[in-house]
Parts: sequence; C-alpha cells; structure tokens
Amino acid sequence: MPTMPGRCLMPGPMPWWPVALCSVPKILKPPLLLSKPYKSGMVRYLAVVCCLFGFHSLFGQIRVTGQLTDSAGKPVSEVHILLLPDSVVSSTDARGFFVVQVNKPGTYTLQITHVQYKTLIKKLNIRGQENKPLHYVLSESATLLPEMEVKGDKPVLESVSSVRIEAAQLQLTPVLFGEVTNILATLPSVAANNELSTAYSVRGGGYDENLVLVNNIPVYRPFLVRSGQQEGLSFINTDLVGHVDFSAGGWPVRYDDKMASVLSATYRQPQQLAGSAMLSLLGAKAHVEGRVGERLTFLAGIRHRRSAYLFNTLNTEADYTPLFTDVQTFITYRLSSHSTLSALFAYAQNTYRVVPHFAQTSFGTFNRELRLEVAFDGSERMDYHTYQGALQYRWQPNERFTWLTTVSLANYFEGENIDVEGGYRLCDVDKNLGSDTFNQCVAVRGVGSLYNYARNRLSALLTDVNTEFTYVLPLGRLQGGVAYAWQAFDDNLNEYSFTDSAGYVQIENSILATNSLQAHLFKGYLQHVIERGAWQWRYGIRGNYNTLNGGWLLSPRVLAQWRPPAQPRLRWSFGAGLYGQQPFYKEYRQPNGETKTRLQPQNSLQFNAGMAYELIWWGRTFLLQTEAYYKRLWNQIPYIINNVRQIYYPDYTATGYVAGFEARLGGEFAKGTESWFSLGVMSAKERIAGIVSEYVRRPTDQRFKLAIVFEDHLPADSTWRVRLNFQYGSGLPVGPPGNLALRNSFQGDDYIRLDIGFYKDVFFREERFLKYLRLGAEINNLLGTRNAVAYTWITDVNNNQFAIPNYLTGRLFNVVLSAAF
Repeated sequence: MPTMPGRCLMPGPMPWWPVALCSVPKILKPPLLLSKPYKSGMVRYLAVVCCLFGFHSLFGQIRVTGQLTDSAGKPVSEVHILLLPDSVVSSTDARGFFVVQVNKPGTYTLQITHVQYKTLIKKLNIRGQENKPLHYVLSESATLLPEMEVKGDKPVLESVSSVRIEAAQLQLTPVLFGEVTNILATLPSVAANNELSTAYSVRGGGYDENLVLVNNIPVYRPFLVRSGQQEGLSFINTDLVGHVDFSAGGWPVRYDDKMASVLSATYRQPQQLAGSAMLSLLGAKAHVEGRVGERLTFLAGIRHRRSAYLFNTLNTEADYTPLFTDVQTFITYRLSSHSTLSALFAYAQNTYRVVPHFAQTSFGTFNRELRLEVAFDGSERMDYHTYQGALQYRWQPNERFTWLTTVSLANYFEGENIDVEGGYRLCDVDKNLGSDTFNQCVAVRGVGSLYNYARNRLSALLTDVNTEFTYVLPLGRLQGGVAYAWQAFDDNLNEYSFTDSAGYVQIENSILATNSLQAHLFKGYLQHVIERGAWQWRYGIRGNYNTLNGGWLLSPRVLAQWRPPAQPRLRWSFGAGLYGQQPFYKEYRQPNGETKTRLQPQNSLQFNAGMAYELIWWGRTFLLQTEAYYKRLWNQIPYIINNVRQIYYPDYTATGYVAGFEARLGGEFAKGTESWFSLGVMSAKERIAGIVSEYVRRPTDQRFKLAIVFEDHLPADSTWRVRLNFQYGSGLPVGPPGNLALRNSFQGDDYIRLDIGFYKDVFFREERFLKYLRLGAEINNLLGTRNAVAYTWITDVNNNQFAIPNYLTGRLFNVVLSAAF
C-alpha cells in the first residue's frame, strides 16, 4: 500500500491509533513499533509525538481515495499520482487503490501517469471531508512518439528465429541516430561493429545477404559507399513504423531469396490526427499522420541529420559538411469494403563533403607506442540520391481469401569525387615519464605519402512486380505468389590509390571500367500452413531464375513449432531448408572494375532448433529464448571487407560452414519497462578453391557477442527514466588489402561501446494541442572506447608492415527535445 511520510494513506474508516502509526516517518514503520515492547524512552517519546501529529492529520486534512483499472477491469499498480497545485504525490497499490490528502477544499488537478498507459488529467472539486471514491479506467498508451520496443517471439511470427519490434521504446534508446539497425545490433544474431553505418552481419553472413522490406517493397543501401560516415540515412523511417519483424534464420518461402536475414517493416495506418517532432545536436525530424473521412489515411515524415558535430570526435581533423535529408509519405485509400489501394513515395539526398587537414593515430602498448601523423591536402565529395515509389492493391472479398499486388520502382544516382593526398610520418613515441621528450616522436621509422583519386558514377533502376494470395483452409492456410524483377545498372569507374613508402611506390587499387548490366528475374513460391493441436507446420518451395547468369534456385523448406500441452509457456521451433541468393551488382564486379556475369547463385543448407520459455518472476513475465543453428555453404563468392565496403572476387568460389548458439532474456526487470540481455557464440569458416586448402575464418566471423539494453525509472515518478545500451563483440579477422590468402592474418580489436541516456517526460491535458514533451541528455560512447573500423597498412624502412587502426567516434554528449501532438 502506498505510504507518505507524515501522512496516513489508509483508506476507509479507522481509529486514531492507525492514523498515528501511519504518520511515523519511514524509518519507524508500524511493523517495527508493534513487533516488540518499547525498550527505549526515546522510542516512547517519538510514539507520543507521532500520535499528536496523527490527531492533527485526522482532523486537519481532507482525504481523497480512488481506484485505477485497465480496459479489462483489472487493477493497475504502481501508477504515479500527482495532485496539483499542492504537488501531493502518491501511487496505487497492488489492488489499484490510491489516497491523496489536501489541507482545504477547492479545485485541484489530478495527473495520473504510467509508462504503459495514456496520461490521464482530471479536474477535482473537493468540498469537504466526505468525497465520493474515484474510479478511472486507463487506456493503453498510443504511439505518441515513434518508438521501438523489442518484444519476444510470438506465435504469429512465421520464422524460427524471430523477434517483433513494436512502436514503443526507440526514443529511449541512446543510439546516435535512432535507426532500426541500431536496435538490431543489440540482438545476439547481429554483428554491427560500426555505429555510423546501417550495415550489419547476421550469423556470419555478409552485408549484402540481408533482405530489407518496407510494406513488402525491397529497399537497398547505397552501392558505392566506402565508409559509415558517407552512408547517410537508412530507408526505414521509425516515425512511420507500425511494427518490424526480424528473422535471423528459418524464415518461410514467401520471402525473397537471401541467405542471412529478413527485416520486414510495416508502416501503420493512423486512426486520428497526430504528429511528432524531434530536435537534437545531431539533427531533427518530424512527422504528421491522420485520417480523412472513412476512406483515406496518410503518413508523412521528414528527417535531417547533422553529423558534423559527431564527426569532430574522429581522429582526423577536417572540415566536415554532411547533408543527409529524406522525405517519405504513405497513403492508403479504401476503394470499397473489400479493397484498399496504398502508395509509398520517398526521396533521399545524402551528400558528404570533407576537407581533411591532419590525422594522428597512436597504437601499440604503453611501453612501446607507435604514432602515425598524416597531413592532408584535397577533398572528398559523395552524392547519393534515391527516388522510390510503390503502389499496392489489396483485395479481400471474404474472410478466407486475400489477394495482394505490389508494384515498386527505385532509381539510384550515386557519384564519388575523391582527390586527397597525404604525407605521413611513422615514429616511436617516448613513454619515459621522466624524459624531456615524453609523449613525443623520438625515432622515425618511415615517411611517405598516400594518394587517393576517384571519379565514379553509378545509376540503377530497379523494378519489382509481386502478386501473392492467401487462402484459409479448414486446417490451415495455402499461400502462393509470383514475381518479376528488372534490374539495370550503369556505372563509370575511374579510381586509383597508392602508397609511397620505404623508397618505392605500391599501387593498392586501380580501376578503369564502364559497365552496363541488365537482369530479368522470375520468381514464385507455394506454401502450406497446417495447425493441428500443439503443432504448427509450414512447408513449401520457392523458385528463382535469373536471365543474366542463367542460374536457377530451388529452395524447399519446412518449419515446425510445438507447444507441449503440459507446458503452455514453452515453445519449441525447428527449421530446415535451402536458402540461396542470385548475384547482385556488386557480386558481378571484380576488383579491377570489370564484370563477370556467368556466376552460379550462392547457396546454403540451414538447420535451426530453438526454444522459447515464459518465466514468471516478481509477478511479471520474462521470455527466455535460446537457439542453435548450422549452415552449410557452397558456391560462395569470397570477398574482403574494407570499412563497410565488400570487395568481391567472382573469379573464385568457396565452400564453408557456420555454427553457433545464442540466447536472449527479456522482460520488465523494472516494472513498466523493457530490458533484455543477449549472448551469442559462433564460428564461421570457409575454404577458397585455388587459394587455401583448409578452412579459415570468414571476414564476418565474430566469435562472441554480448549486448545489454536496460531501462529503469524512479519508483515514485515514472516520468524520470534512464536507459543504457551496452555492446561487446570480439574482433573480426583482418589482413592486408587486396590479398585473399592473407585476409585473416590476425584478429582485429574488440568492439566495446556503452551509451546511456537520461529522460524526463512531461504530459499535458487531453484538451491541449501539445500532448507530450520529452527532454533527454545522452552520453554516447560513455567509456570513450577507441573502436577500430578498418586498418591502413604502412611499410617502414626495414620492410616491416604495420596495421594502423582507423578509429570510430569518441565520447559525445547529446541533448534531445521531442514532442507529440
């Protein structure tokens, strides 16, 4: 039962002695006073004084009691109660009851807040001692601000390795730009060792092995991007998202052909006029949504990112001028009671310009530290423009049959202009604390110059037409569909780079090529879903033909879920099948820029076995998920990763395997919040024909992954919150550039990052235009960890090679102000 120092909060009629005991300060609670005879004169004195205060409270204050329930009539506990203007604070007990006291009659405002329900503000006219008990029904919180909450796997999800991300908690996650991929990075399946990029690896797969859909429409990352700071905004606008389904393995045949993961975002259909806005030191965004009549709904959002403040924490001193902006709108129109037409339009302009001046990187140990100093001349400019539109028609003549047709068109224009020269010095650093040259260069190991030049242009036109149906059978569902895709790429590549060191020039990269590629893809699938008792089965087959390489893909798959009748909170999941993907633009391109089109589709045989169990702790539900998986790979196109760029070698083929285990525990560790702990272990190896005769680590072989997302709030005031995001990933294989045989020569540095955010929520009355205000202070990379994203290779005068780390962002303070109406 809620208590307040100096006031009695016991509801109902009572004699004077409980009033006195309730008035005792917290350090002298009633059980303490009644548990044994008083042995101290001081205790007796305090009891008498408290009794006197109890009489004063009884005859001088007016009590107001009430109960709070949800829409189902269940009591809601730990609701924050604030009575204004006296600022009297209370909270509900386990039965939903609360009590507040005022000193005199009058008009008061009662503010009721809970993290899971809409804020309720009521006017109270208190006249005297006798007041009718209050009763209010709380409504579940609507999406006032576009937030994301990672929920556990639910039976409605189709895949073995699935999580659903609802619009609930993203704004409280202290990540740099609030991207969906930043939340994915906290899952055990996902390796994302670059906070500046939306690229991620899933269970040993490459960046290009992940399928991303928005309302069943495929979306892509920029094709020419070299580093995370150039990448700009991802396509998914979290302000518009209704929910996101993510699967790391064992997904059904209805999804397009990729080998690593599926990320499917669904934009919502609003029910009323609403909107939000956010402003921070890193950018701004806003959205508006609403319904016009009974037929039309609309969503519109704009985002702008200001990354110069963040880039100033990099180890390169430069003039950064990034401009990342995108606009999206999603409209639905109900043609009739059985059919709906929807449209999605998006435009993105991501421009990155930098004029570097000086960079200094120290590495090694404390006793033997080396330092690389580079002075630059020149500039870089990258432009990425994306135009995308889609129409979708849904027809449902009855409850058993649904027809969905989607037509989408995406146009990409990308350009790179690089002309940068750098003169460097590699030296030993004096670490003798008593030396006059402490922390200065004392011995030069090598001097030289670096030069990078590029004039690259690319345009891409991607068209997709997809038709699918669902028919409900007496014991399940029958699903099927056909699709056609046309892909056209035109590029003009002219780039080279070299290093002049140790008395000779080493050309690291030289590309001069003009390419034009067109591919027609024909796809289809058929799937049967059976639900019998505690079992659910999904089995089907998918086919894919590519005219450019003449490659066929046939992918049979079977998935099963079982809930033991004796253990309704336990669910077992199993999956097996073939998963492959046709080559895309980057896979066709060789390191010298020329294309090789006669490539076989990459293929894999995957097995998944998982368990999900609902635990009951402290009267709350937690979800424990574990899973083991194994992939057998063949016809793989080997590649080297440089920063976020994958450089393919289509002249070679590889075979390999991936095996791993992962676990995730999530729930309300603090009531009314969502937190989770993720753990993953994995081994990913491959053997390249003609290069290595034994299995070696793949470039994405992250052996160990640990992530924690934890949220808490003040017990007496849930409008004050704190949330932290911790990630640890073991180092990835690293080697000198352009060498397949040595690409895994040693292990890179581990990735360690801790972000924390503090937030205050302010709710306004329902009749006001402004409904919600949030002020936040975030510290990104709280520990100031220097995480390396790539390495620059330098040779000294003794012909020794050194891998110089290129570090990511440092510690950064950010202020966030967001509002909703």
